[in-house]
Amino acid sequence: MQLQPKQVNTNKQRLECVICHYHLDANDKSAFFTFPCNVRAFIGEKFKVWRCPHCKTIHCLDAVDLDHYYTKYPLSQAKLTQGYRSLCSNVYRQLTKHGFSKTHSLLDYGCGGNGLFVQYFRERGFTNSYGYDPYASEDSFGNPAVLGHGQFDYILLHEVIEHVEDPNALLSQLNSLLSSKGYILITTPNAANIDLNRPDLPDHYNPVHVPYHLHIYTHEILEFLGTSQRWELVDFYERRYGDTRRFGFNVRAWNAYVSLFDGSLDVLVEPLQIVKALTSYKFLFYAIFGYWLSLHCGMAIMFRKGV
Repeated sequence: MQLQPKQVNTNKQRLECVICHYHLDANDKSAFFTFPCNVRAFIGEKFKVWRCPHCKTIHCLDAVDLDHYYTKYPLSQAKLTQGYRSLCSNVYRQLTKHGFSKTHSLLDYGCGGNGLFVQYFRERGFTNSYGYDPYASEDSFGNPAVLGHGQFDYILLHEVIEHVEDPNALLSQLNSLLSSKGYILITTPNAANIDLNRPDLPDHYNPVHVPYHLHIYTHEILEFLGTSQRWELVDFYERRYGDTRRFGFNVRAWNAYVSLFDGSLDVLVEPLQIVKALTSYKFLFYAIFGYWLSLHCGMAIMFRKGV
């Protein structure tokens, strides 16, 4: 069984909201905002986005061949360093808060070609942790046979739902893989706190992340999508997993750091240039105070499936 296969939108533009079906007039130029691609291989390319005036969902107007853009996706090259282990521990705590133990099975759907969370959980003895990603090669995490293990006690959908054309179809298919009384943790950007008037700032162009993020939702819409599957809302986090109180380990600091270079996400998977970072007053400021100055452009929500 293969969930959400690689999709090519047959429409050239996304002019209808996938949530409330509001239809945008393509001639209304004032509705569009232009954002740069934040992946180094495609820097210089720009794409238009728009916000639904009814449900506030943000949509990427331009439908592209995503296979082409994922071939140069930098985050799939990230390694499980001590820094990433520290960040993975935050997701681990969110799961264990709701009973995740070594006897349970977990599916990290959309885990990328590296499966960092799967690696982390297995290191900690959670041997029933599995990953799948339709854009990964079959000799890593792209083999759909992993989905045949049966129903999973926990599903992690980390920064994935915004990458798919049809969120309802994805969640419905994941529901079929989630065991009775199982939990699903969804992390994603928060459309309510993204300023579309600031495409020049990584604080906003990183969560918009064109052309990879197709639809970005608010807290209310994400809750609506989950409860539409008859899942019970059990927890909500108003921050990304990487927004912590540790020095330098917060989203504002990361965004200040990439601004010291070419502004691309590639910078975050390359060797840390400590000297350059520590000589930047802006980075130092956010490294210390960024957690308390968070723009809350990311969120996580935990649902529980009924019987």
